[in-house]
Amino acid sequence: MKLRLRTFAGLSLSLLLLLTGCAKMDAAAVIGDSEITLETIQTSITSVLEERKLVDTSSMDLATGDYLTRTQAQFHISVVLLQKIADEYGIDIANTDIELEYQRVVQQVGGEEGLPMALAGASIAKDDFRTYIKTALIYQRLAEALVAQGIPQEQVGSAQQSLIVAKAEELGVVLNPRFGIWDKENATIQPGGDSNGAVENEE
Repeated sequence: MKLRLRTFAGLSLSLLLLLTGCAKMDAAAVIGDSEITLETIQTSITSVLEERKLVDTSSMDLATGDYLTRTQAQFHISVVLLQKIADEYGIDIANTDIELEYQRVVQQVGGEEGLPMALAGASIAKDDFRTYIKTALIYQRLAEALVAQGIPQEQVGSAQQSLIVAKAEELGVVLNPRFGIWDKENATIQPGGDSNGAVENEE
């Protein structure tokens, strides 16, 4: 009788986990206790495509189709992972730091007039731009922290990547198969899965 109860309990737990996993796949990805919604990815993709219509992209080699979808999903997952690492290292990026870097980048690309062309070429949604800047600043501060720990400059890049991979493994990344296959060895999204209309991605 006890064996049958244990078996039933085990099956019930497995079913619960299965149902929970299925329920969460109305999201684009789940990283630990953080969820990236399908709407978040769709908004980024739609913005990128709309912004491209405002500039001449004829000479640009632009990300399109499934590749564009993966790049946007990868970005939002990386934002979560890097923020978790920043919290662990005590890295805090102030809004003033973001604004100063924003102005520096804008000046580099020829002012506000040149920004749409730069964003289109990089496939960055305008509404995501400050998040990109914050993430880049985290990456920079993390490099400084690693150098301070004695990591040689030439090994900083691989050390940063190792931290991202380790954090993804620690938290657990569940990717909606419509976006591809999660490569846990490199913490990247690879082509594949069931790309069955998770988001709209048409020029």
